[in-house]
Amino acid sequence: MPGWDDGYVTDVSYTTNFYRETTPVWLATASLLLGQRAPDLTRPFRYADLGCGHGFTTLVVAAAHPEAEIWGFDFNPAHIESATRMAEAAGLSNAHFVETSFADLAARAEASLPQFDFMASHGVASWISPQNRKLLVDVIRQRLRPGGLAYISYNVATGWAAMVPVRQLMCMLSDVSSARTDQASVSALNFIDRMRQSGALFFQSNPRVEKRLEEIQRQDPRYIAHEDMAEEMYEARCSFIGSATLNENVDALSAPDGMLPLLSEAGDRVLRETLRDFGAAQSFRRDIYRRGLAPLAQSEHAGLLDELALAPLSQTVPDPISFITSVGTVTGRPEIYRPLFESLVTGVQTLPQLRELPSFADRPPGELLQAITLMVGGGYAHPVLPGGTSAAARDAARRLNEVVAVENTRGVELQRLAVPLIGSALQVDLLETLMLGDVLSGLPATLSNLTVSVMSGLERSGRTMQREGKPVTDPAECRTMAAEISQRFLDIRVPLLRMLGVLEP
Repeated sequence: MPGWDDGYVTDVSYTTNFYRETTPVWLATASLLLGQRAPDLTRPFRYADLGCGHGFTTLVVAAAHPEAEIWGFDFNPAHIESATRMAEAAGLSNAHFVETSFADLAARAEASLPQFDFMASHGVASWISPQNRKLLVDVIRQRLRPGGLAYISYNVATGWAAMVPVRQLMCMLSDVSSARTDQASVSALNFIDRMRQSGALFFQSNPRVEKRLEEIQRQDPRYIAHEDMAEEMYEARCSFIGSATLNENVDALSAPDGMLPLLSEAGDRVLRETLRDFGAAQSFRRDIYRRGLAPLAQSEHAGLLDELALAPLSQTVPDPISFITSVGTVTGRPEIYRPLFESLVTGVQTLPQLRELPSFADRPPGELLQAITLMVGGGYAHPVLPGGTSAAARDAARRLNEVVAVENTRGVELQRLAVPLIGSALQVDLLETLMLGDVLSGLPATLSNLTVSVMSGLERSGRTMQREGKPVTDPAECRTMAAEISQRFLDIRVPLLRMLGVLEP
């Protein structure tokens, strides 16, 4: 007899993580950069996290958008209990958590739940049965409003199962071809061979593929079952618009140089993405879908881009300036990127302000957008919420951050802080959450106070000071280390937290 967890993974508790790509501001910005209209974040909206786990991402979204209606759904009662407890402790009345399965959600009466502007499901599709994955898509079909955005991330075969993606690509090339099946099969094999010669990293990572292509040539490509997520979502009337991993939307950053002509030949959007997967030997995708395509007119697109503002996530300029992309590490030219970084570390900057920098005076607008894409994707900057933040959002973020500090004293590992200005979270050290919690509770931010905060926080949480992975037992050395940590917090982190609205100016 099937158990209650049929088709789900429940024997291992999901980690308490945060996923920036699932937040409304990230999805709306990605949609804008892709030239598609996004839901208006300056108005109340509805957001659903399908498979929310312990709900920390959902809680951050709720804190940053107190005017929005935020829902988290998960099959595991332990997850929902944890998320609900934190929401109540932080006073986030706009956050609703429901223990349910995708089957139950899909079967609910239409009036029992609202339609959503944003629906996100991170990694769940790779952990559940094919039947439950179809139910997940069905829930999105029923509940995503026209014009809404859906995010789904999942494992893909190109990074680990060599022959399956080759066969799927054969099938896809045959399907988009107007030739007879036998002729299309020959053309597909020729195309794959050109892709191999172009330098696609997939073939370098899987040297046995070449030897087996001859065997594939003797098979009918239409025999292969096609389970691509984009096809399932298309049946749900949702069209793929791009990747939430922003640099994957830039040809030069998502495939080897030799493959770029092949990408330009691909007229079909899904085929183009499959070619990118081959080019980068992709193993994980973060797809964005829209319920109905709505390409922005050029003038409106330019106007909306001019409203885009970025906040720094650090107050130092990296050296060297490098970015990790799908095809390796890219080093930015200092004469272009250093002025960008130096401008951003002073505070929030709009696109028109960055465009006025001398380094972009004679460059095409697309180069600035590509540079911004790399900086945001690399975690150096983040889009700012349109219209800024309200007092209610700052207060909600403060309450959630206080709860984070309390949870960490109980042995939880939450190394993120809610940041209202960007509608997202900032990665920090665990001890920094403890110090911030005390400061938010009224402790004056002085070196002596914060040193005591670190020491008492370690004691309350049952942790010890560590040096090179080993516990420090000498009390004097522990206090010296606590003072050093507190000084760095005061010098580096506090100014940034004030700039981002986590702490009052």
